[in-house]
Amino acid sequence: MTVSGFTFVRNAVRLRYPVEAAIRSILPLCDELVVNVGVSDDGTLELVRGIDDPRLVIFETRWDETQLAHGRVLAEQTDLALERCRGDVCLYVQGDEAVHEDDHPALRAALERLAREPGLEGLLFDYVHFYGSLHSTGISRKWYRREVRAVRNGIGVRSWRDAQGFRVWDPPAGFQGERPRTLKPGDPARKLRVASSGARIFHYGWARPPAAQAQKLAELERLYHGEEARRRRLETGFAYDPGEKVRPFTGTHPGPMRAFVAENDWPFEPRPRVLRFNKLDNLREDLLDLFEAATGVRIGEYRNYRLVK
Repeated sequence: MTVSGFTFVRNAVRLRYPVEAAIRSILPLCDELVVNVGVSDDGTLELVRGIDDPRLVIFETRWDETQLAHGRVLAEQTDLALERCRGDVCLYVQGDEAVHEDDHPALRAALERLAREPGLEGLLFDYVHFYGSLHSTGISRKWYRREVRAVRNGIGVRSWRDAQGFRVWDPPAGFQGERPRTLKPGDPARKLRVASSGARIFHYGWARPPAAQAQKLAELERLYHGEEARRRRLETGFAYDPGEKVRPFTGTHPGPMRAFVAENDWPFEPRPRVLRFNKLDNLREDLLDLFEAATGVRIGEYRNYRLVK
């Protein structure tokens, strides 16, 4: 079995993406690691090159500004990295994610299973979403619990929508259309058949100092809705919501992330969680969260995959 890691990034220094830690968190599992670096103005390429590992396969791209609607450029850049992977299986990490080294043995075994079982097409990871600080994690229904981050190579896997997950391009017999640059709802694509990886993804997308988070969110607004949306976001500013449902994080961060954690801290004081009776939708969400906490079952959960044993 050979494993290709892959990721993409642009302007990681300016937007405070811990991409070096993300790469280092999966590098021990990889025979090669493909990094698509969008042309940046802040030293991102030099940062990635500075990892200085012979397994890195680094290439530059200039993002197509015509693909910004709905974040599709993120899927396009993911696919460009995936297409360069040569391994039997491909392990994906985004620039604000990391895999814990404690999970490497289980993940390696799962990757070997993915490589040898033809009916298996991907691996599912459990998510730890940090919110507000590096010491608290989001626990409400708004945070997806699992997503696909490893896929079998050579079966037509493509990034789905805005690069949250993956699907297989699977047009019916006689299909006359061309394969689109980015998959979207309505395209002839199917969900992957996946099994649990036994590993976690630690997600730091909502764990930056507030001023840095405002810059990052403004850039994402531009990728989804254009330049005017970016300006509006910057004018509005950003503050973490003390009413967000979080719990204290009592575990350990992935080793490569610990320097980032030590260097970054800021005050965040969440309010005590209480049932919200002010709106029917709020009460419904709170009751569903309580049911999930008691049973482990999430009613109406979005699943961009087909789970197999």
